[in-house]
Parts: sequence; structure tokens; C-alpha cells
Amino acid sequence: MIQIKELSGMTVSALTAGYRDGSIDPMNVMELTLRQIADVNRAINALYGVDADTAMSAARASKARYVTSTAIGPLDGVPVTIKDSVHAVGMRWHHGSAAHGDGVVATRDAPPTERLKASGAIIIAKCTMPDYGLSGSGVSSYHGIVRNPWGLSWNTGGSSAGAGASLAAGIGMMSVGSDIAGSVRLPASHCGLAALKPTQGMIAHTPASDVRSAGPMTRYASDLELLLNVLGGVHDDDRFSLPVTTPTSQAPFNTLTVGAYADFGFGPKVEPSVLDIFGKACNAMASICEKIVKPAARYNFDAYLPIDASLKLRGWREYIAASAENRDKTPQQLIDWFSEARHWTADNVTAFERGLAAGVTQTNALFEGVDFLITPVMPIVNFPAEALGIDPAMPLRHCTFTATFNQSGHPAVSICGGLDARGLPVGIQIVGRRFDDVRLVRLATALEAAIWPDGRPAAFWPLQPHTSQFVSMIN
Repeated sequence: MIQIKELSGMTVSALTAGYRDGSIDPMNVMELTLRQIADVNRAINALYGVDADTAMSAARASKARYVTSTAIGPLDGVPVTIKDSVHAVGMRWHHGSAAHGDGVVATRDAPPTERLKASGAIIIAKCTMPDYGLSGSGVSSYHGIVRNPWGLSWNTGGSSAGAGASLAAGIGMMSVGSDIAGSVRLPASHCGLAALKPTQGMIAHTPASDVRSAGPMTRYASDLELLLNVLGGVHDDDRFSLPVTTPTSQAPFNTLTVGAYADFGFGPKVEPSVLDIFGKACNAMASICEKIVKPAARYNFDAYLPIDASLKLRGWREYIAASAENRDKTPQQLIDWFSEARHWTADNVTAFERGLAAGVTQTNALFEGVDFLITPVMPIVNFPAEALGIDPAMPLRHCTFTATFNQSGHPAVSICGGLDARGLPVGIQIVGRRFDDVRLVRLATALEAAIWPDGRPAAFWPLQPHTSQFVSMIN
């Protein structure tokens, strides 16, 4: 029978191949998954809404289908999780915040949930997230603090915080998060995972948005193409949704030109550890493509500031829509940040919208003469678990490499580029042209293999039940 160490080191495709040939039992996998939740979730605080009986019943039904070669989809029997903010019938939505009281029980599945279920995946739990999805952290007034299995005193990143922590701790095979400024890529970087923010609309989500995307998170980049095909495509509930497109070019990778950006000309200074690992990733990319170039194009202003303003307005609107008795349960640091928007006029909104448009124009210019971009995911490696970000006055300030691509709609992947001297993961971002998602995830897979020729370190193993660190955190 398979054991948790082996399971946590598998790709989704390898797992389902084992289901099909009978070498792996979906019930055994579910038992291991539920046991791992019991062993570690108290320490990392990544999941809620676990229904073990329903999960085991679904695994039993999946096993019966594999025995008769009647699997209902490419993820039949695969244990997965979804973010707090992704609706699923009968599961509770909190948006990470005590401002929403006891939350809302969904009566309709969001498009990603619907497609997971149609593929045969077994949704085992929901993933915790920070208030309103508006900090790049795992700090939530409703859920509490999510902790990173690579070191429980370190941040998971956010807002898909519980997804990052649970996958890194060996729970489940993939998770659906959402990304408005980096919210699948940041936790992937903090937790040593792979994640895709697709071309805007290629994975349908609700409510429809022109900047927020649902995106898959997994341990290995090689799973992202499968998950894009499962989750992607047009959906009536999302007016911005698009089909998954075939690659725009069949040119081999060794003909590609990749633009390398260690900075964009604005934002926090990039830490030496990040620059070191980024340089090594660029060297690995050079072994795959024709050439790596350092383009001259840079932003001529701080393109994050208008994005920050737009997020302030989003936060203020959610805050004032909450009940008067609960809204001030929102972390005061967030209230202090977004309350500026209460006084804004149409002129203020017009000004930041002009800044957003200028940022999109300059983001598009980064692609002149290159096929893909490679950047760090963040200028920093990590920060304490209890912090909302690196700047108390601007909780998403460290999103300078990620947030611009939400505004422009470009697809972007985060992979684990290496570990710093403390053993903490550092993410690398690869960005493609719009609609080139399939080639992007294939390039990310090739780069991951080039960075880790002997196999990437298993993310799950830093957190061992009964170690002194683990015991001190749960007692």
C-alpha cells in the first residue's frame, strides 16, 4: 500500500495512472489524506469544513468505477481542496473575515467547483484565507493565523494561504485558489509549490472579474496543463470567460527569447537571496531557450500604487457592506489602510484608473522582442507568520512582480526556484503572452526540471509530527 511520503511526492497524473492500473487504491489514498489532516492541520491551520465520512464514501465509489473502467473524469478519486472564497454547495464561505459573522452556506457551485466535481475530484475541505483576500499573508480574523510547513514561524503568503500550507504539508493533490494581485503565486513561492494565474477569463470564476482569476496550485508544474484543461473554458456565469486555447506557436523552446527582469524599476529592493536564486534560474532557463536577454524596458513610474488604490476601494466597499456589529472585527491594520477610500471623489477614482491603464501599456511593452518573461515572484523570501505583509501601511506592497499581470491579463506561473540559506523556498515567475497558457505551463515544467535535475525537495517533509517545533505549536 502507498504511504504518505510516496503520495506527497507524486504528480496528479502518476496518481491517476496508478488508479487505472490498480496499483493504487483511492480508498487508501483518502485514508492517508485524512490521517495527514488529523496529524498536521492543528499546527498549520490550513483547512476547515472537513467531512471525512463523505470523502471516504466518494473514494469508495471512485474505487468501484476504476474496477469497472468507468472513471468519470481525469481527476476521479483525486483528493483536492478549494479556497474559502470559492463557492461549493453546502460548504461555508467566510472570505477570511469575522466581519461576515458566521459566513454563508453556498447553494450553488462556482465554476471551478462544478468542473472539479464533473472531473471526479473529491473536494475534501476548504482552505483558510486572510480577510477579504486583501493581504499577501495567512492572517485572518475568522480563521486565525495559517502557518508554513517549511517553518511554522514563517508566513504562508496569501491570499490562497491555506492552499499553500496544506499542499506543502502533504494534504491533497491540488487546490483551486484565486489571484487578484498574486494570490496563488505568492503562497506558491512561500511554500515551494507551482501555481498558475491564467490569461484573464481562461478559468471561469464568479463573481465575474476583469482582474481576479481562479487558478490551480499543485506541487509540480507538470500537473498544471492537466488542471488548466479540467478547470478552463467558457462558462455562462462568467461573462469574461474564454476557451482554453491551443498554443499560439509550435516553435520549440530552443528558439525562444526570454526577457529576464530582476526588477521593474519600482518597489521594494530585491533581497540578495532572491537575486541569487533568480540568477540560477536564469542560467537554467538559458539551457532550455535560445537566449536570455535583459531588456531595457522598465516602468517609468511606480505601477503598483494605482493597483493599491484600486484594492483600497475594493476593501472599503466590502467593509461598509458588512453588518455594523461585525465589520470592525476586520484587522485594524486593514481598516487603517483602506479607510482612505471613504473620502474619495470621482476625481480620485479617475486618477488611479488612469494609472492602471498606464501600467497595462507599460506591462505590454515588456514583451517587445521576447516570447516570455522570467522574474522573481517577490522581492523578499518571507516574513513572520503574524504579519500581514512587509509594509504595515501597504499589506500587498511585496506584490510588485505579480500584480501588474492581473491588470494586463497575462498568464503567469510560479515555481520553486530554490531554497535560501535558512531552507525557505524562493519562487520564480514565468509570464507568457495572453492566450499562450499551454506553452507557458510547458515551459515552466521544463524549467522546473532543469532547476531540479535530481528531483525537487519534497515540500511535505519539513513538518514532521512529534518534532519539538510541531509539538510546541499545537500545545
